[in-house]
Amino acid sequence: MICILTIVVGFIAVHFFKMLRLYLVLMEHRISFGRFILLYLRTTFINLIIPFKLGELYRIEEIARVTKIWQVGFLSVLVDRFFDTLALLCVLLPLDLILRGGISVITIVFLVALFVIALVYLAIPASYTYLNRYLIMRKTSGRALVALRGLDIVKSWYDFTHELITGRSALIVAASFLGWGAEIITLRALSIWMHISFGLGDFASYIEAVLLKGESSLLETYTRMGAIALLILTILGYVSYLLYHRKERA
Repeated sequence: MICILTIVVGFIAVHFFKMLRLYLVLMEHRISFGRFILLYLRTTFINLIIPFKLGELYRIEEIARVTKIWQVGFLSVLVDRFFDTLALLCVLLPLDLILRGGISVITIVFLVALFVIALVYLAIPASYTYLNRYLIMRKTSGRALVALRGLDIVKSWYDFTHELITGRSALIVAASFLGWGAEIITLRALSIWMHISFGLGDFASYIEAVLLKGESSLLETYTRMGAIALLILTILGYVSYLLYHRKERA
């Protein structure tokens, strides 16, 4: 009973913190909380049943449709993935070094990807100012005009991204860490209930199985349970939403 209770509470906590992180990212766009919950539930359900995280494409489309800004759809999911991966990397790196005695391939991939993304993001403001001034002062050709338009597009994307995290990046990071902490506890409880071995040293292998769709009975059970729970919650959410609006109209 303790294992089952831990699994249920842990699963709720995982998705509460993940939902909170995405809500913080989209806070400036003032999506009603009820509508946002439904958006999160249905896109997360689709993401669970489609391999290789391709369900994120559906989430991009849905956020773009709700906010009516397609850049926000793409960038909000990118920012959400960035902070999720950052927290995951901070968990994987010490586990690899302490328990495995070396860094796994998946940790190296995450490390390089996050470093490149962060470097590009931090370099854009200064690079834009310098290149914009250089092209305006020294170049008058058609290519220079095309380059200036390209710079303006890059800067607009930077501004969209900056708007998504300004003033709440610490809260987004905290929600990411709490989400992964809850997931590790949930997986541990599920492994005990299933009578299979799973410790902190197995977490990197579990993440590899998630990304590459490798064989893992723990992953398979967790995914099935998650998909069923999210499907039920999504149906209940829509029923509640429709009943609430019907009562308001009456």
